[in-house]
Amino acid sequence: MRILPAILFLSLAAPIFGQQYYFENVSVMQGLPASKVYCVLQDSSGLVWLGTESGLASYDGNSITAFGPHDGMAPGGVRSLFLDAEQRLWCGHLGGGVSIGHGRRFRMLTLADGPIKGDVTSIVRDPQGAMWIGAFGDGARRIMEVPEDAPATAERFSEGKGPGEKITSIVHLRSGALVFLDAAQGLRQWDPTAGAFTPFPVKELADQQRATSLFEDGQGALWLGTQDHGALRWKDGRTTTYDQPEGMPGSFIYGFGEDAHGQVWVSTWGHGVVRIEKDGPRLFGISNGLHGRNVRAIARDREGNMLFATNDEGLDIFKGDRFLTFGEDDGLVEPHVRAVAVTPDGRIWFGTQGGVTVLRPGGTGAMNVATLSAQSGDLTDNNVRALLADPSGTVWIGTEDGGLLELGPDASHPVPHDEISALLGNNKVTALAPSSRGGLYVGTIGGLIHLMPGKVPTMLGMQEGLSGTDITALFTDAQGNTWAGTASSGISRIPAAGEERAVNVDVGAVISPTSFAQDKEGRIWTGTLSQGVIVIKDDRVDVRYGQDDGLLSNNVRSLASDAEGTVWVGTNLGLNRLRRTGTAKSGPGTNDRVFMSFTGRGGFTGIEALAGAAVRTDDGYLWFGTANGAVRVTTGHWLDQAEPPLIAVRVLKVNLLERDAIDGVDLSHTESDIRIEYGCVSLIDQGAVRYRYMLAGLQEDWQPVTSETSAHYPGLSPGRYVFKVCARNRAGIWSEPVLYHFTVLPPWYRSWWFYGACALAATITLFSYIKIRERQLTMRNLMLERKVEERTAEVVAQSKEIEGQKARIEGLLLNILPKSISDELNEKGRATARMHPEVTVMFTDMKGFTRVAEKMTPEELVRELDECFIQIDQIIGRYGIEKIKTIGDSYMCASGIPQADPWHAHKMILAAIEVREMMARWCRQREALGKEPWMLRIGIHTGPVVAGVVGQRKFAYDIWGDTVNTASRMESSGATGELNISGRTYEVVKDDFVCEYRGKVEAKNKGQIDMYFVRRIDPELSADANGVWAAPGYLRSLGLTGMTGTLG
Repeated sequence: MRILPAILFLSLAAPIFGQQYYFENVSVMQGLPASKVYCVLQDSSGLVWLGTESGLASYDGNSITAFGPHDGMAPGGVRSLFLDAEQRLWCGHLGGGVSIGHGRRFRMLTLADGPIKGDVTSIVRDPQGAMWIGAFGDGARRIMEVPEDAPATAERFSEGKGPGEKITSIVHLRSGALVFLDAAQGLRQWDPTAGAFTPFPVKELADQQRATSLFEDGQGALWLGTQDHGALRWKDGRTTTYDQPEGMPGSFIYGFGEDAHGQVWVSTWGHGVVRIEKDGPRLFGISNGLHGRNVRAIARDREGNMLFATNDEGLDIFKGDRFLTFGEDDGLVEPHVRAVAVTPDGRIWFGTQGGVTVLRPGGTGAMNVATLSAQSGDLTDNNVRALLADPSGTVWIGTEDGGLLELGPDASHPVPHDEISALLGNNKVTALAPSSRGGLYVGTIGGLIHLMPGKVPTMLGMQEGLSGTDITALFTDAQGNTWAGTASSGISRIPAAGEERAVNVDVGAVISPTSFAQDKEGRIWTGTLSQGVIVIKDDRVDVRYGQDDGLLSNNVRSLASDAEGTVWVGTNLGLNRLRRTGTAKSGPGTNDRVFMSFTGRGGFTGIEALAGAAVRTDDGYLWFGTANGAVRVTTGHWLDQAEPPLIAVRVLKVNLLERDAIDGVDLSHTESDIRIEYGCVSLIDQGAVRYRYMLAGLQEDWQPVTSETSAHYPGLSPGRYVFKVCARNRAGIWSEPVLYHFTVLPPWYRSWWFYGACALAATITLFSYIKIRERQLTMRNLMLERKVEERTAEVVAQSKEIEGQKARIEGLLLNILPKSISDELNEKGRATARMHPEVTVMFTDMKGFTRVAEKMTPEELVRELDECFIQIDQIIGRYGIEKIKTIGDSYMCASGIPQADPWHAHKMILAAIEVREMMARWCRQREALGKEPWMLRIGIHTGPVVAGVVGQRKFAYDIWGDTVNTASRMESSGATGELNISGRTYEVVKDDFVCEYRGKVEAKNKGQIDMYFVRRIDPELSADANGVWAAPGYLRSLGLTGMTGTLG
């Protein structure tokens, strides 16, 4: 076979050692709490949980939710994770805490023997149901039972009887055994029968020093990682070492994992991860796609993706090596790959906007690339639109503005075909295809050129049957027919033999074809710019495919058929492949032909395929040109191995407030704004997941397929609802619908019990009306008798009313006059004034009242005086003291009238002490409110008075005499806040009260008289330490028997 001369290729070639596999990275840029990830696992709902240096995070494929102490968790980063049979998530923290979560709710685990004092490195459950917690620096603990609201009792195995104090991991083997790895003591195994730790039975592994991890693979082999001599595999007594001499990049092994194909992955410290294959270790590191050099943990999700927890780059997700990217970092001259071709020697040719790059794959080793460009004199234009490699090894290069070039197998440089320049519109080549008649077809904006070496080129246009002249795509099928697509003009077919005349293919719509391919049934697939894929059989439309059938977009750019004849579809949003008929699980709105999808998150990193840029190599790979380099696709049966997606309703938002999505929840009629958030975790290609949902009770049909993960229902009417949602994954498989029930309750006046009550009330009303009507005739016969009774009752009522009014008048009169005076007035019409030889009179007055009153409104003044005098009324009333009158802020009362009382002075002093204490409290309350206090002065004197009623109108009971004047003098000359009494009063009460002599006071017509302060009740007669309240015995001696149970 003739090939491109070695001199040319070697002059252009450069060794490239990088092959970029796709590792999706989840980092702090997406919301991860920290770049250092210690552990990772997936729960039964598909959520991926990550333990990071700064706390816990969940990942649903689209967004990250962080959890911390504000969610009930223990403080500190999360070092270990474990999911128990009850789907509770156990989190071991840096610093010793343990958190237990169920859904989105967490609580801290407290231990009866105190907190753990080291990082919790491992949590497992043994076959007996006990939880084991291993800590670095605090040994191992076993917990038999975990109460919900009380500290758990843990049995601690210290260094003397346990596996050691520096536990780095606890491994649960399939045999049920628990193996503890200690940084100092190595491997120890728990014997549940003996209830003790025993040496690890595999001596070849137990004797290893500086062990880091232990792992059991699917075949039962045990793997041991070490710090300085690689990994060891033990099975059936045979030990295999994987260290640097065996191809490992380093000797420090951190952990292990296993993929869906049974291949063991080894994480290293400083060198990425290694997959153990039949041919030896295969490295995945920084150079070929992995983001971190140090990998702490490896896990596998339910779809077979490998999850790598890195030390400083977050989480890496490896979705298989089905996609390999070739870009600028690998030697591609420019990322926009508009044409792809393969020569018989296996080289891949990429036409870009910056020239042509030629790739010579080197297997798993180096690759060589060469570049052809206008700058180097190889091309007439760098913008390459089309490439065609014929069986002879000749490569035809169609450019945007530089015409057509030919690079023969023995040529050193491409040669322009100037003879067709006149036929090329604007010297533009839009498409190339081999012709079964010999030579090749060259598409341009002015028609189709048939170029045969050594002959004059011929031009085909609309006169020759083409549907248009602006050629957009060319393809020659296995039968030798050539298919031409023209812009907005449809499809034409040129037969392999006979007259060279095109036949128009009617597809029933105006289309602009972009590409063609032939499937195993011989049908021609046509990609269009806006109408998806049209499949043609016998020059008629056989089937149409669009987004409703699973295509990522109706804007189809390229088509390619794999070795099995299955067509792959490149769109502006990613790649699709038709599944085998009948393999898809039916779902809402689906049929038995569905497309698998591959987006940028599934490894098809180019995302936007470019028109016509697709080719299949002899070794079965498909190459697609995209706007971001070229992507190699590995095809095969593995593409149909997919699980139905898991979908869950995650969050319910009611009136914009988030709630747990508890099935069967009842909402009030005011909680009618509902947003339901749902999700399907499909890490293999989260971008290809689509959803369909409906709300039974509101909607009768499924809503259109969408990528949205929430449904909003504002203003729902009361009723019972069932939200149904299902998901379709990359493989086109629909899940069973997930049902979420909730009820919006009606207002009380629209509830069943209210309607029932109304019906009952109506029934009772109707029944009552009937019964009343029945009784009316009977009642009419008794009417006269009732009227007599009514008249009699009226007379009795009037008599009682008169008696009542009389009683009220007497009550009012007694409130003004003493009863004896009132009775005398009733009997005689007048009352005679009487002399009372021994009476005690009290005056009170507010000091500074005029000044304070000026700052108050009349209403406020009257209200506060009324409040004060009511309390004084109540106090003197308890002691049987007669209120005389109030004048402004002054209050006057007398004890010993109208009936003589031997204890008149004692009762007055007791009442005055209570008034003084009451006013002191009231002043403090006013000061607390920022008001000016009222300071009370009290004056008391004992002596004879004349009491009686004077005048004929507005009777008022009053007293006169020198005693009244002296009492008033006691008040006006007294000290504020003190109880001032005269010497006469003092002589009467001095044996029962503690008094203090103040001095003499000038009294009108009396000269100077003595004045005393009453301090308190005598201690022997008081009920309290302050001498405010009288002892019950003392009160009884004064005749105040009714107060003994109330005072004090």
